[in-house]
Amino acid sequence: MARRWLPPLSVLVIIFMATVLIIADMRIKGSVLEIAQSEAQIQAIEIVNQAVNDKIVAVTDYQDIVSIHKDNQGRIIMIQANTVILNQIMANTVREVTASLKGLAGQTISIPLGQVTGSVLLAAYGPRLNVKVIPAKQVTVEVENRFEQAGINQTRHLIYFKINSRIKIAVPLVDKEIQVANTIPLADTIIVGSVPDTYLNFNTTSELAPLLK
Repeated sequence: MARRWLPPLSVLVIIFMATVLIIADMRIKGSVLEIAQSEAQIQAIEIVNQAVNDKIVAVTDYQDIVSIHKDNQGRIIMIQANTVILNQIMANTVREVTASLKGLAGQTISIPLGQVTGSVLLAAYGPRLNVKVIPAKQVTVEVENRFEQAGINQTRHLIYFKINSRIKIAVPLVDKEIQVANTIPLADTIIVGSVPDTYLNFNTTSELAPLLK
């Protein structure tokens, strides 16, 4: 009688063990993705910052994108962004961000499984699981501006980019899409005197999607 039930029991044991292993594997991979997320975001932020600062910010002056209008007494009455130039700069920024993120394609982040335990002593040990980094399909650039007190009767006018992009990190059967956010100063100047109530053509957005075909 015992022999009659042995094969079905063996099958159940095998199924149970296989299920446990699959669940454990998925949980480990999920934990590895969580750990890799921070490193992937840091890498992407550094790459985008360098590309935008080197290719865009370094060749852009405040006077290129902003016109300051004054009255007959020399008082500033309006600050106006040059939308044509600004849109060109934003389009170039999207292209530079796109190109820089494409450089991440095929890169991997190697995570020791000891890090999954949360133990400092074990963090550098164990087999390594490679997490693949994949550029996702959208880059958005917004231009914003703000005024900051810079001294007596002086105000700093700062124009900056808010860049949002996405990358994906993946191991076999598990992946996660994460957002990368950069805030990068574009240009600034010091305004002497009162700040006007009117400033035009700021807070615009440029977007590119898809990033990859």
